[in-house]
Amino acid sequence: MATIGIPKGMFFFEYSSIWEEFFKILGFEVILSQDTNRKIMDDGIKCCSNETCLPVKVFHGHVMSLKDKVDYVFIPRYQSTGKNEYTCPKLCGLPDMIAVNLGDQIKILEIKINMNSCRDETKESLVKLAQTLKIDSEKVLKAFNATWERHTQLMAKKNKANVKKEVNNKNVIILLGHPYMIYDNFISMRLIEKLERKNIEVFTPWDIDYETKRRNAHPYQGKTFWDIGFELLGSAFTCAKDERVKGIVYLTPFACGLDAFIMEFIELDIKSKNQGLPILKLTVDEHTGEAGFDTRLEAFIDMIG
Repeated sequence: MATIGIPKGMFFFEYSSIWEEFFKILGFEVILSQDTNRKIMDDGIKCCSNETCLPVKVFHGHVMSLKDKVDYVFIPRYQSTGKNEYTCPKLCGLPDMIAVNLGDQIKILEIKINMNSCRDETKESLVKLAQTLKIDSEKVLKAFNATWERHTQLMAKKNKANVKKEVNNKNVIILLGHPYMIYDNFISMRLIEKLERKNIEVFTPWDIDYETKRRNAHPYQGKTFWDIGFELLGSAFTCAKDERVKGIVYLTPFACGLDAFIMEFIELDIKSKNQGLPILKLTVDEHTGEAGFDTRLEAFIDMIG
């Protein structure tokens, strides 16, 4: 059986459990790349243009780290993961970017995830994957349905648990950002760890239940929007009403179009309602120094303390 590599970047932080289980059910060996480090980032930077955002550069580095260890690198094409929701364009085009920059060095496995309007596209891509791997397509479809359903149930259960999260005499901040920003310790410079060391309780969008975030995602409730937009807007406006929350920290990669758009909505809404909630925007790229990053964070912590 072939060996499948899964890069620990971008989609990994939300969906890794699906794909590890999926390929193992099918009988393949799965190899994950290492956690992000300086070499992975530097290797990724060499593959990309300057205009590419930091998380995509880092993802290229993860792919590079796997290329001599596996038969295939798995890069799903996320277009939509729910009704009326679309992913960041980077996720829609990630397999194409990797193919252009590294295609002659690796074999890419792709599954197209479209849970909004064209679920048949997902099925077609699963059948194509079965042909590539020379296994029964019905077995592939069954494995995907089982793992996707299990992931959905686990996320629903987790959201119900998180919404009851208790805080014991601590300052609370809501940390906003894409999962591949805030949960990658190298890119985020261990931001969550630094806040917790200061006796600050950290909420993230994934500590708030799905329906609450969608209901509070002003002004896009019930409309078609980016899924990360629903997550971030809904989380910010939910927490702005929570007396325990003393501030917002927004971690973003340099030149992220989605974040610029979403951040503007958050700042305007909070200021218009005179909620007075402090907001710190931390922008990072490969040139960001940790000393300056920490200085800004320390000043913000002193302000809310």
